[in-house]
Amino acid sequence: MAYLIFLRENCRFVSFGVFLTMASSFGQTFYVALYGADIRAEFALSNGDFGAVFSAASIVAAGALIWLGKFIDRVDIRLYTAVTLTALFAGMILLSRANSLVLFALAIFVVRFCGQGLCVHIASTCMARYFPHDRGKALSVSGMGLAGGEAVLPGLTLLLIADHGWRDAWLWTVVAAVILALLLLPQFLKGHNERHRAFSERLANGGAETKVVRSWTRVQVLRDRGFQAIMLLLMAFPYMATGVLFHQVFIVQARGWSIELLGIGFLALALAKILTSLVVGSLIDRVGAVRLVPATCLPWIVAFLAIFLFDNDLVMLVYLALFGMGIGMLQPILSAMLAERYGVANLGGIKAMSTAGVVLAAAAAPATVGWLLDAGVSIDWLMIGFLAYLLPAAGIAYLVLTQERNEHS
Repeated sequence: MAYLIFLRENCRFVSFGVFLTMASSFGQTFYVALYGADIRAEFALSNGDFGAVFSAASIVAAGALIWLGKFIDRVDIRLYTAVTLTALFAGMILLSRANSLVLFALAIFVVRFCGQGLCVHIASTCMARYFPHDRGKALSVSGMGLAGGEAVLPGLTLLLIADHGWRDAWLWTVVAAVILALLLLPQFLKGHNERHRAFSERLANGGAETKVVRSWTRVQVLRDRGFQAIMLLLMAFPYMATGVLFHQVFIVQARGWSIELLGIGFLALALAKILTSLVVGSLIDRVGAVRLVPATCLPWIVAFLAIFLFDNDLVMLVYLALFGMGIGMLQPILSAMLAERYGVANLGGIKAMSTAGVVLAAAAAPATVGWLLDAGVSIDWLMIGFLAYLLPAAGIAYLVLTQERNEHS
């Protein structure tokens, strides 16, 4: 009922967040990976080579996000969004026509930077900034755009690739995306002048953030021991998820699983993400995001254990659903935690920094995991390595945050 009331009052602007997170799909690992076999054949790349190109472009995108992401605190969100989407669509067109590895790498950088980077950055910053009392709900609902992309786009894209080839599949996709953006975004952003004026007044009057004493700078956040412990844990998830999802076809084939189940697995991932995100959104508004950080590790631990312990085809559905739960927890908790701990005056800059860290972690995965697989490292040992990092990182985050609560109680 709380969600229904919230959506009835804020449907238009929350839909803006949903649209952007869905548009981010075009730069997300799961989407680019759908073209992986065709791209490797086109440019004669191995798993590791393709991963290296993808990782290099993503690392540069993470660095650019740290610098350009902070301007969301100073530039009108409508202009910022228009420039971002224009660049994203241009990158998709370039990708569809790239006839050399250099142009391909440039196009991957643009779609990663504007898609996974800036589109998510804009949506999460806006939801956290303009909904001080319903931040968890806003972040959870807006995140459904990406879940929708994961549920709908793989099937449609594979059909387009089969009928028209991978290059024209990108081109037809960008045509549809441009039309939707022109039709929907002006409606979603109606009344933004009043919304931003109200936000500026809250900020000038000390804010509606009753749990935040002051707004931190980026340097102060980097020096915060709690931030360091949290990011040590949270940055592991995008690396591990990207490593598995980018090389998903190879893993499925190595395990002897049914490739036909992969589409159903992504539906399970999307559904689990949506349901988990809705539950977590309400919890954030009730108990706060920081308290929930240590629990984010649980779905990932179970997922990696499932891959390690079982060989049945159904394991693919289980671990993808658990990935959905983990991502559904991570996205709203990370964004809400930053606003909750560090205030909203410099939220765009802080969010850009943390998002860049997430992108950097994800960027390192395709190449490093690809090289490990090329070197003959088994899937079982890969899962053991993930667990060997994840368990201590979760313990450190729990101990540091518990100590903080005890010191302030």
